[in-house]
Amino acid sequence: MNILVTGGSSGLGKSIVEKLSLDKKNHIYFTYNNSIQSSKNICSKYPNTTSIKCDFTNKLELDIFLENLKKLNISVLINNFYSWPKNPLMPGTFLTKNFHKMDENIFVDEFKNNIIPNILITQEVIKNFRIKKFGKIITVLSSFLDSPTIGSSLYISNKNYLKGLAKVWAVENVKFNITSNTISPSFMLTPYTLKMDERLIDQFKNNSDELMTVNNVSEKISDFLNNVDTKYEHDISL
Repeated sequence: MNILVTGGSSGLGKSIVEKLSLDKKNHIYFTYNNSIQSSKNICSKYPNTTSIKCDFTNKLELDIFLENLKKLNISVLINNFYSWPKNPLMPGTFLTKNFHKMDENIFVDEFKNNIIPNILITQEVIKNFRIKKFGKIITVLSSFLDSPTIGSSLYISNKNYLKGLAKVWAVENVKFNITSNTISPSFMLTPYTLKMDERLIDQFKNNSDELMTVNNVSEKISDFLNNVDTKYEHDISL
């Protein structure tokens, strides 16, 4: 199968790419923006992977990517890309100001940078899925949707928007043998979140000594792709 993983050069995305590429019947296309060396290393180690440079916040690059996407004959889309708000006070975290203190333009910018690319990519892939009468979509969400923490309004609102879309994708495309499912991992340590204040990390452990790892999640996604047969959206919470 041809599989597209958005944001696949680091963190969870990288783990997903590496896990799925172990099956030699798969060819994994993955996007990256700044992680050039990591992308080269992945492609060197796994011959059945192809990296695609795209800054989803750049309209020209996104338009070129969408045009090239038509030629890839994708069968599985994993919506993993998400650009967390840049926060110099708390780097490596999705936490920003309290909701009532945030400027409306921040919400507009984050929606434009994160949701719109996901929408356009999924639209393009679904068009091909409907022709083939087959396709699978998995969208990475977050367990924080059920228990949001203070300062997470940007992240939670955007992920909830994707959750709603995932349900619509399922209902609208069930007769074309297209599935749309979501996975909601709890807080994970990645190269990005390692920059967080360790006191915040301790809070996310929720009375547990262990945090979710990217490998835990990529394993579940691999199992999900191989075993899921539902035609309607459902969520796996981890």
